[in-house]
Amino acid sequence: MALVALASAKGSPGVTTAGLVLGALWPRQVLLTECDPAGSDVAIRMTAPGGQPLNSDRGLVSLAAAGRKGLGDEVIMAHSQQLDGGLDVMLGVRSPEQIGGMGGLWAPLGITFNQMHGADVLADCGRIGPSSPQLPVVQAARLVVLVCSATGSSVAHLRERLSSLVHHVDARLAVMVVADPKRRDGVKQVWSVLDAMSIQIHHRWHLAYDPIGASFFDGRGHGRLEKTALIRTGSEIAAEMASVVGAPSQYEYDMAQALPRDGEVRR
Repeated sequence: MALVALASAKGSPGVTTAGLVLGALWPRQVLLTECDPAGSDVAIRMTAPGGQPLNSDRGLVSLAAAGRKGLGDEVIMAHSQQLDGGLDVMLGVRSPEQIGGMGGLWAPLGITFNQMHGADVLADCGRIGPSSPQLPVVQAARLVVLVCSATGSSVAHLRERLSSLVHHVDARLAVMVVADPKRRDGVKQVWSVLDAMSIQIHHRWHLAYDPIGASFFDGRGHGRLEKTALIRTGSEIAAEMASVVGAPSQYEYDMAQALPRDGEVRR
Protein backbone atom coordinates (compact mmCIF):
# COMPACT_ATOMS: atom_id res chain seq x y z
CA MET A 1 0.00 0.00 0.00
CA ALA A 2 1.13 3.62 -0.15
CA LEU A 3 1.43 6.88 1.76
CA VAL A 4 0.00 10.13 0.37
CA ALA A 5 1.06 13.35 2.12
CA LEU A 6 -1.32 16.32 1.99
CA ALA A 7 0.22 19.66 2.93
CA SER A 8 -0.12 23.41 2.48
CA ALA A 9 2.37 26.14 1.77
CA LYS A 10 0.69 28.72 3.98
CA GLY A 11 -2.20 28.91 6.40
CA SER A 12 -5.04 26.42 6.10
CA PRO A 13 -6.58 26.26 2.62
CA GLY A 14 -8.65 23.20 3.51
CA VAL A 15 -6.12 20.39 4.00
CA THR A 16 -8.03 18.73 6.83
CA THR A 17 -11.36 18.89 5.00
CA ALA A 18 -9.68 17.59 1.84
CA GLY A 19 -8.22 14.69 3.81
CA LEU A 20 -11.58 13.80 5.33
CA VAL A 21 -13.30 13.99 1.94
CA LEU A 22 -10.69 11.90 0.15
CA GLY A 23 -10.62 9.37 2.99
CA ALA A 24 -14.41 9.00 2.95
CA LEU A 25 -14.36 8.44 -0.83
CA TRP A 26 -11.20 6.33 -1.11
CA PRO A 27 -11.93 3.18 -3.16
CA ARG A 28 -10.06 0.79 -0.82
CA GLN A 29 -9.06 0.56 2.83
CA VAL A 30 -7.43 3.78 4.02
CA LEU A 31 -6.20 5.39 7.24
CA LEU A 32 -6.29 9.18 7.69
CA THR A 33 -3.52 10.39 10.01
CA GLU A 34 -3.09 13.86 11.48
CA CYS A 35 0.60 14.79 11.33
CA ASP A 36 0.05 18.54 11.67
CA PRO A 37 2.15 19.97 14.56
CA ALA A 38 -0.43 22.73 15.01
CA GLY A 39 -2.81 20.27 16.66
CA SER A 40 -5.75 18.00 15.90
CA ASP A 41 -8.88 19.33 14.19
CA VAL A 42 -10.60 15.99 13.58
CA ALA A 43 -11.25 15.34 17.29
CA ILE A 44 -13.07 18.67 17.49
CA ARG A 45 -15.01 18.43 14.25
CA MET A 46 -15.96 14.76 14.01
CA THR A 47 -17.46 12.03 16.22
CA ALA A 48 -17.11 8.31 16.74
CA PRO A 49 -19.89 5.87 15.71
CA GLY A 50 -23.20 6.71 17.38
CA GLY A 51 -22.21 10.32 17.85
CA GLN A 52 -19.86 9.54 20.72
CA PRO A 53 -16.82 11.80 21.22
CA LEU A 54 -13.47 10.60 19.92
CA ASN A 55 -10.79 9.65 22.43
CA SER A 56 -8.29 12.52 22.16
CA ASP A 57 -5.71 10.55 24.19
CA ARG A 58 -5.55 7.82 21.57
CA GLY A 59 -3.54 8.70 18.50
CA LEU A 60 -0.14 10.06 17.57
CA VAL A 61 0.87 10.83 21.16
CA SER A 62 -0.01 7.39 22.53
CA LEU A 63 1.70 5.85 19.49
CA ALA A 64 4.89 7.80 20.26
CA ALA A 65 5.20 5.96 23.58
CA ALA A 66 4.29 2.52 22.23
CA GLY A 67 6.23 2.95 18.99
CA ARG A 68 9.62 3.02 20.70
CA LYS A 69 9.40 -0.78 20.87
CA GLY A 70 8.72 -1.02 17.15
CA LEU A 71 6.10 -0.07 14.59
CA GLY A 72 3.91 -2.10 12.28
CA ASP A 73 0.35 -2.41 11.01
CA GLU A 74 -1.01 -3.78 14.29
CA VAL A 75 0.65 -1.08 16.40
CA ILE A 76 -0.55 1.69 14.06
CA MET A 77 -4.15 0.45 14.05
CA ALA A 78 -4.14 -0.09 17.82
CA HIS A 79 -3.69 3.67 18.25
CA SER A 80 -6.25 4.58 15.58
CA GLN A 81 -10.03 4.86 15.92
CA GLN A 82 -13.06 4.99 13.69
CA LEU A 83 -15.22 7.95 12.75
CA ASP A 84 -18.97 7.84 12.47
CA GLY A 85 -19.28 6.64 8.89
CA GLY A 86 -16.43 4.13 9.05
CA LEU A 87 -13.24 6.06 8.22
CA ASP A 88 -10.22 4.98 10.29
CA VAL A 89 -8.24 7.92 11.71
CA MET A 90 -5.17 8.50 13.82
CA LEU A 91 -5.65 11.70 15.78
CA GLY A 92 -2.80 14.18 16.00
CA VAL A 93 -1.40 16.08 18.95
CA ARG A 94 -3.83 18.12 21.03
CA SER A 95 -1.44 21.11 21.12
CA PRO A 96 1.91 22.08 19.53
CA GLU A 97 3.63 21.55 22.89
CA GLN A 98 3.13 17.80 22.58
CA ILE A 99 5.33 17.63 19.47
CA GLY A 100 8.41 17.46 21.69
CA GLY A 101 7.34 14.02 22.86
CA MET A 102 7.50 12.65 19.32
CA GLY A 103 11.31 12.53 19.44
CA GLY A 104 12.78 10.62 16.51
CA LEU A 105 9.51 8.86 15.63
CA TRP A 106 8.73 10.88 12.49
CA ALA A 107 11.15 9.08 10.15
CA PRO A 108 10.24 5.47 11.08
CA LEU A 109 6.59 6.47 11.20
CA GLY A 110 6.71 7.74 7.62
CA ILE A 111 8.39 4.55 6.43
CA THR A 112 5.84 2.39 8.25
CA PHE A 113 2.92 4.38 6.81
CA ASN A 114 4.27 3.81 3.30
CA GLN A 115 4.71 0.08 3.85
CA MET A 116 1.44 -0.83 5.56
CA HIS A 117 -0.05 -4.04 4.18
CA GLY A 118 -3.70 -3.49 5.03
CA ALA A 119 -4.37 0.11 4.02
CA ASP A 120 -3.22 3.19 2.18
CA VAL A 121 -2.43 6.17 4.40
CA LEU A 122 -3.49 9.78 3.86
CA ALA A 123 -1.34 12.03 6.06
CA ASP A 124 -2.61 15.54 6.86
CA CYS A 125 0.75 17.25 7.35
CA GLY A 126 -0.56 20.81 7.64
CA ARG A 127 1.81 23.63 6.77
CA ILE A 128 5.11 22.22 5.54
CA GLY A 129 8.61 23.59 5.06
CA PRO A 130 12.26 22.41 5.08
CA SER A 131 12.48 22.78 8.88
CA SER A 132 9.07 21.25 9.70
CA PRO A 133 9.34 18.39 12.24
CA GLN A 134 6.92 16.25 10.17
CA LEU A 135 9.04 16.57 7.00
CA PRO A 136 10.28 12.93 7.26
CA VAL A 137 6.67 11.78 6.81
CA VAL A 138 6.41 13.85 3.64
CA GLN A 139 9.75 12.50 2.42
CA ALA A 140 8.54 8.91 2.88
CA ALA A 141 5.37 9.46 0.82
CA ARG A 142 4.84 8.07 -2.64
CA LEU A 143 2.80 11.15 -3.57
CA VAL A 144 3.01 14.66 -2.07
CA VAL A 145 -0.01 16.88 -2.70
CA LEU A 146 0.27 20.59 -1.96
CA VAL A 147 -3.14 22.18 -1.36
CA CYS A 148 -3.74 25.84 -2.18
CA SER A 149 -6.50 28.29 -3.00
CA ALA A 150 -6.73 30.31 -6.23
CA THR A 151 -5.71 33.60 -4.58
CA GLY A 152 -2.55 35.44 -5.54
CA SER A 153 -0.93 35.15 -2.12
CA SER A 154 -1.66 31.43 -1.86
CA VAL A 155 -0.17 30.77 -5.29
CA ALA A 156 2.91 32.88 -4.48
CA HIS A 157 3.54 30.80 -1.34
CA LEU A 158 2.89 27.60 -3.31
CA ARG A 159 5.55 28.57 -5.85
CA GLU A 160 8.10 29.33 -3.12
CA ARG A 161 7.33 26.11 -1.24
CA LEU A 162 7.63 23.97 -4.36
CA SER A 163 10.99 25.56 -5.19
CA SER A 164 12.21 24.65 -1.71
CA LEU A 165 10.67 21.19 -1.32
CA VAL A 166 11.97 19.89 -4.61
CA HIS A 167 15.43 19.73 -2.98
CA HIS A 168 14.14 17.70 -0.03
CA VAL A 169 11.49 15.39 -1.54
CA ASP A 170 11.90 12.67 -4.17
CA ALA A 171 8.22 11.72 -4.37
CA ARG A 172 5.87 12.55 -7.19
CA LEU A 173 4.48 16.06 -6.71
CA ALA A 174 0.88 17.13 -7.20
CA VAL A 175 -1.11 20.31 -6.63
CA MET A 176 -4.76 20.47 -5.60
CA VAL A 177 -6.52 23.82 -5.87
CA VAL A 178 -9.53 24.40 -3.63
CA ALA A 179 -11.65 26.90 -5.54
CA ASP A 180 -15.23 27.78 -6.45
CA PRO A 181 -16.25 25.62 -9.44
CA LYS A 182 -17.29 28.83 -11.20
CA ARG A 183 -13.78 30.28 -10.86
CA ARG A 184 -12.24 28.27 -13.65
CA ASP A 185 -10.17 31.25 -14.78
CA GLY A 186 -8.57 31.43 -11.35
CA VAL A 187 -7.69 27.74 -11.46
CA LYS A 188 -6.23 28.16 -14.96
CA GLN A 189 -4.04 30.97 -13.64
CA VAL A 190 -2.64 28.59 -11.03
CA TRP A 191 -1.85 26.06 -13.75
CA SER A 192 -0.15 28.74 -15.84
CA VAL A 193 2.08 29.64 -12.88
CA LEU A 194 3.04 25.99 -12.52
CA ASP A 195 3.72 25.74 -16.26
CA ALA A 196 6.18 28.61 -15.98
CA MET A 197 8.20 26.77 -13.32
CA SER A 198 10.97 24.30 -14.06
CA ILE A 199 9.57 21.83 -11.52
CA GLN A 200 7.66 18.80 -12.76
CA ILE A 201 4.17 18.62 -11.30
CA HIS A 202 2.90 15.12 -12.06
CA HIS A 203 -0.77 15.69 -11.22
CA ARG A 204 -3.16 18.64 -10.91
CA TRP A 205 -6.58 18.56 -9.33
CA HIS A 206 -9.38 21.04 -8.69
CA LEU A 207 -11.41 20.35 -5.54
CA ALA A 208 -14.58 22.42 -5.32
CA TYR A 209 -14.73 25.09 -2.64
CA ASP A 210 -18.15 24.19 -1.31
CA PRO A 211 -19.18 25.45 2.15
CA ILE A 212 -22.37 23.37 2.08
CA GLY A 213 -20.49 20.17 1.37
CA ALA A 214 -17.70 21.05 3.81
CA SER A 215 -20.23 21.56 6.61
CA PHE A 216 -20.84 17.79 6.65
CA PHE A 217 -17.20 17.36 7.70
CA ASP A 218 -17.59 19.88 10.48
CA GLY A 219 -20.63 18.33 12.14
CA ARG A 220 -23.06 20.90 10.71
CA GLY A 221 -24.28 19.35 7.45
CA HIS A 222 -27.89 18.84 6.42
CA GLY A 223 -29.44 17.45 3.27
CA ARG A 224 -27.89 15.10 0.71
CA LEU A 225 -24.10 15.09 0.86
CA GLU A 226 -23.72 13.12 -2.38
CA LYS A 227 -25.33 15.96 -4.33
CA THR A 228 -22.73 18.55 -3.32
CA ALA A 229 -19.98 19.85 -5.61
CA LEU A 230 -17.40 18.87 -3.00
CA ILE A 231 -18.34 15.20 -3.22
CA ARG A 232 -18.65 15.21 -7.01
CA THR A 233 -15.14 16.60 -7.49
CA GLY A 234 -13.74 14.68 -4.53
CA SER A 235 -14.94 11.34 -5.91
CA GLU A 236 -13.04 11.84 -9.15
CA ILE A 237 -9.88 12.98 -7.37
CA ALA A 238 -9.95 10.12 -4.84
CA ALA A 239 -10.34 7.53 -7.60
CA GLU A 240 -7.51 8.98 -9.68
CA MET A 241 -5.21 9.51 -6.69
CA ALA A 242 -5.75 5.95 -5.46
CA SER A 243 -4.99 4.67 -8.94
CA VAL A 244 -1.76 6.70 -9.07
CA VAL A 245 -0.37 5.38 -5.79
CA GLY A 246 -1.73 1.89 -6.40
CA ALA A 247 0.47 1.45 -9.47
CA PRO A 248 3.95 -0.01 -8.87
CA SER A 249 6.66 2.60 -8.34
CA GLN A 250 9.54 2.77 -10.83
CA TYR A 251 11.80 1.06 -8.29
CA GLU A 252 9.32 -1.79 -7.80
CA TYR A 253 8.91 -2.06 -11.58
CA ASP A 254 12.68 -2.25 -12.12
CA MET A 255 13.02 -4.91 -9.43
CA ALA A 256 10.20 -6.94 -10.97
CA GLN A 257 11.88 -6.74 -14.37
CA ALA A 258 15.14 -7.93 -12.83
CA LEU A 259 13.58 -11.08 -11.36
CA PRO A 260 14.12 -14.24 -13.44
CA ARG A 261 11.07 -15.85 -15.04
CA ASP A 262 10.10 -19.40 -14.11
CA GLY A 263 12.79 -21.77 -15.34
CA GLU A 264 15.11 -18.94 -16.33
CA VAL A 265 18.55 -18.54 -14.82
CA ARG A 266 20.24 -15.15 -15.03
CA ARG A 267 23.99 -14.88 -14.68
